[in-house]
Amino acid sequence: MAVLCDKWEHTDNTFAHYAQHGGTMQGLNELSFKALRLFVAVLDHGSFSEVARRESLAPSSISRQIQLMEQALGQQLLYRHTRAVTPTEAGRLLGRHARVMLEQLEVASQALQEQDSEPSGLVRINAPMVFGQRHLSPWLGALCRRYPKLQLDIQQTDTYVDPLQDGTDLLFRIGVLNDSSMQARIFAPQRFRIAASPAYLVRHGTPRHPDELLNHQCLAYKGITGQQRWFFRRDQGDWTPYSVKGPITGNHADTLTHAAEQGLGLVVFPSWLIGESLRAGTLQAVLTEYEVATTLEPQQIAALWPGSRRLSLKVRTVIDYFVECFGAVPYWDRGEVPVV
Repeated sequence: MAVLCDKWEHTDNTFAHYAQHGGTMQGLNELSFKALRLFVAVLDHGSFSEVARRESLAPSSISRQIQLMEQALGQQLLYRHTRAVTPTEAGRLLGRHARVMLEQLEVASQALQEQDSEPSGLVRINAPMVFGQRHLSPWLGALCRRYPKLQLDIQQTDTYVDPLQDGTDLLFRIGVLNDSSMQARIFAPQRFRIAASPAYLVRHGTPRHPDELLNHQCLAYKGITGQQRWFFRRDQGDWTPYSVKGPITGNHADTLTHAAEQGLGLVVFPSWLIGESLRAGTLQAVLTEYEVATTLEPQQIAALWPGSRRLSLKVRTVIDYFVECFGAVPYWDRGEVPVV
């Protein structure tokens, strides 16, 4: 009780302080949730035009909404600059409380939705480009048929996405899981294969030990951090790194895979990426008794969502669906063709 009294007495620490002046409380009653959402979005992005683009509205309509809020509250909420907008003190206070209100509204909406056993509503998904094309898109038709009330918005990008700022409900990501602010459902570890075309192996022979790669043509991935090294180990022993050479390096996995299929050398890529080529016989795995990797940190294929959010029925349904589709051991690691 003492804590509650302390908070009540220090009204200048809350937006209630502003309600004591200029009829602000009456103005608060005139605000809509839609206006609050737009206001919070402007705070997040610092731009009317960016919010307008995301909401498919005219920038002038966003600006007008904020002006109406300021008139209703009798307070200036934003400083308007040429290139950006920033919150006033009143704007920061309103933004903090508005976020709480909108989160509570979302929780209430989810609870009402989940009274129904059938998941429904919009799920915003972000996924890597190639993984999304190969292992999400083939399953979307069956997902929509099973849950016809779901609506999916799928954005595919290999760049970093902040789900809280971007409004994403679910991220499919591949790599090292090191963000403590996110919760994760791991589908499988990312496993790598080393492979070459049958024609290349006929001409150059099949390597029996990683040391022999020094005498082979190797097509290594080369990104912004430089050319990848290949790591090998056997029977859970220590990893041994290899710096390889070949006629082609590049930053696009499909280009290097196609080069390998044409007999230009060996590649090391994840099983989910070259599994189709291995099944089709255009590539043949070698050194199968060894584990192979391109980094010493364990990499996972996972679904991520913000740890601060309650996992809604609709998002949980999408996650569970892909767990079912991929399998306990994913089909790309079993060498099987997915049955949609």
